[in-house]
Amino acid sequence: MSSSIYHHVRSNSHESGVTFIELLVVIVIISIVAALALMQRPSANEQFKRQNAARELKVAFERARFDSVKRRAEGVLQASVTVTTNSYTLSTDVNPNATGLESVASDLSGANITIAGFTSMTLPVTVTFDRRGEASAVDGSGYVNPQFLVCNGTCPVTPTSSTANIVLVTPTGTVNLLAGNATPPTFANANVTSIPTTTGISNMVSLP
Repeated sequence: MSSSIYHHVRSNSHESGVTFIELLVVIVIISIVAALALMQRPSANEQFKRQNAARELKVAFERARFDSVKRRAEGVLQASVTVTTNSYTLSTDVNPNATGLESVASDLSGANITIAGFTSMTLPVTVTFDRRGEASAVDGSGYVNPQFLVCNGTCPVTPTSSTANIVLVTPTGTVNLLAGNATPPTFANANVTSIPTTTGISNMVSLP
C-alpha cells in the first residue's frame, strides 16, 4: 500500500514538473526578446535626439519672432536665425538695449544631427523676422522658402517619419514642426496692385 502511494506521488511530481528541454526553450525565447529590445533601443534614442533638435530649432525661430515683435525691430536690429548643416545661431536683443544683437550658437554635430533644405535652397540660410512677425529667408542666391529637414546623420533622399522632421517657417512667421514624410503647404505670392506715381490720393473728405 505504501509503495503504491509513493509511486503515485512520484508520478504526479514528474508530470507537474518542467523538463530540461522546456526550460531551455523558455530561456531561448527570453534571450531573443531581450536581443530585439536592445536592437530597438539605439534607434529609439536616435529618434528622440532628432525630435528634440527639431523642437529646439522651432523654438529658436519662435524666440526670434517674439523678440522682433516685442521691440518693433527694424533694419539691422531685426532678430534672426541662421541655419547651417550642423548648427543654428539665434540673434536677438537679449539685454534689451536696442544697440545691437547678441548671438547664441547651437552645435548639433555632437548628436550626429544634420539639417538640410527641404526645398531647393543652399545652407546657410538666414531667416529674419520684422516688427510684425513676418518672416523672410535668404541663402547665397536670394530669397528662399524656409523649410528645413532635421535628420539623424545624412538626410535621406526620401525622408520618412522615422528618419527626419520638417521645420517650416511660413511667410507670416508662424513655425510648424512636421513629420519627415509630411507634405509641407505651399504659399502663393501675395497679389500686389501697382499704383502709378502720377495718381494722387486726396486726404480731404467733403461732407454734405
